[in-house]
This record gives sequence, C-alpha cells and structure tokens, in this order.
Amino acid sequence: MYGSAGAVCKRYMQVWGHYNMQGVSTLGRKQIKLCRWSIPAFEFVSNCEEGIYILIEGQLTVQDCRETLCLMPGELMFARRGNYIVSTGDHDCRLLWIPLSVGFLQNFIQRFSALLCEVERWDEPGVSLIAFASTPLLANCVKGLQELLMHEHPPMLASLRIEELLILFAFSPQGPALMSVLRQQGSRHVERLQAFMEQNYLKEWRLSDFSREFGMGLTTFKELFGSVYGVSPRAWISERRILCAHHLLLNSKMSIVDIAMESGFSSQSYFTQSYRRRFGCTPSRSRLGKE
Repeated sequence: MYGSAGAVCKRYMQVWGHYNMQGVSTLGRKQIKLCRWSIPAFEFVSNCEEGIYILIEGQLTVQDCRETLCLMPGELMFARRGNYIVSTGDHDCRLLWIPLSVGFLQNFIQRFSALLCEVERWDEPGVSLIAFASTPLLANCVKGLQELLMHEHPPMLASLRIEELLILFAFSPQGPALMSVLRQQGSRHVERLQAFMEQNYLKEWRLSDFSREFGMGLTTFKELFGSVYGVSPRAWISERRILCAHHLLLNSKMSIVDIAMESGFSSQSYFTQSYRRRFGCTPSRSRLGKE
C-alpha cells in the first residue's frame, strides 16, 4: 500500500505550476531555470531542489512544519528542498521561480569563498524558509531577471544575475541563516538524508528504525536531522504524512479510511484528529469544499 500512496503523492506534488508557465529560460542542462508562473488561489508547492521564489503580483502565504511566511509583491524567499503549502487567499498570484541545482550552489560557494567568509556564522538549527524584504538593489536585480525572460540572452548573463542575487541575500540580515544552508551543499550526509527521508517517510517504522536503516545511531541521526531540517524527525514525518494525505484527499477518489492507511496513520480517527489540527476542518469537509 505504501508504494501506491507514495507514487500518487509524488505525481501530484510535482505537477504544480506546469500550467500557465510563461517565459521559461533554461540555463544549461541540469543547471538553473527562470520560470514566471501564475499560481491559482490555493495550491501546493513541491520543490525537489533549493530555489528562490520572487512574488511579482498578489499575496502569498507559505507554510512548512516549522513556520509561516507571508509575502507581499516584490518580496523574495529562499526555500530548501522539501514540500510546502501555499495559500494565496482569494486571488491568483504570479511569481518568478529560480530552482538552484547543487552544482550551481557549490560553484557559487567556491567562486566567492573569500567574500562569503565575511558573513557571520549561524549557530541556530537549520531553516527551510528564508524571506527577504525588497531593497533597491534587489529590485533592480529582479527587474533584470524579468527582462531576460522576454529576450534572447547568453545563459551566462542569467547566471551572473542570480549570483548577484545570492550575494545580496548573503549580506542581508538573513544572510547568516542562508549561508548555513548553502554551506551544507555537497555534504554527502545531508544529500543522503534528504533522499532517504523522502523515500521512506511513509514507512511504518519507529524512529530507531529510521536511524538504523540510515546507518547511524539514534542520537547522531537526530542531531544531523535537526541541523538540516530545523525540526525533530517526528515533527517532519508527521507533516509530510498529513500533506501526502491532503494531496490524496483533494486529487484522488480514494476513501478517507484508505487515505489514512496509505498515508501512514494508524486509524481513521487519528487521521481525522491530525487533519483537523493541521487544517482546521475534517477531511470530509475539506473534500466537499474542493468539490
């Protein structure tokens, strides 16, 4: 049963934004893309890699298992690899999306290492979402990126613009938090943990089973997990399961009890309690509202 739920969730979580996509600029194979998207009034974001989201029009509320960010036009956000709920209220919004590959970020860190070492160290737990207020320099950089979507351009030109954007981020008040994320790029343990958790979060394992299957002691596993995700493994797993169930609820015809079982919940009643706590209504009410 796990396999079918995982496949359905993965499919629905990744089709987001493929419609109404305008002005796509691909910068080299497996490098970076600039995409201007029109997002419906309520939708999910699933990013399989780190990325920058720039709100062009409308309002955007982004939520993960740790925090909620409310963005206004012109504001920007860096999001780590993972899944997030996006609610835009009563109106659609438009944004510029820049997915960033591990290779691009590693190259950025290496090229500007002497400059970036001036950024203060961040000693807090890892973060998944980082918001940046617009400044004149950021606004000018964003304007340049938008113009690139309208004209033919050398790929290197867009790469330079995005590096400029990341440097401005690094030396903003949120820079230390961002650099703590970027410095983890290329870490074998971090990449392996992300892939491992995304593949196995629906498994009916105890936390000790996760750590054993990953090949670490429980304490070391918890420490690594906290440094990457900024929350406990249990909180992250619960959030991912409830999001998986929500996707199945809105995008499949499965019964609610089957959705509960497929998404790793021990019973329908426990699923209903968890769903109400997370979304403020019962699963059946949510499905009726979707219809």
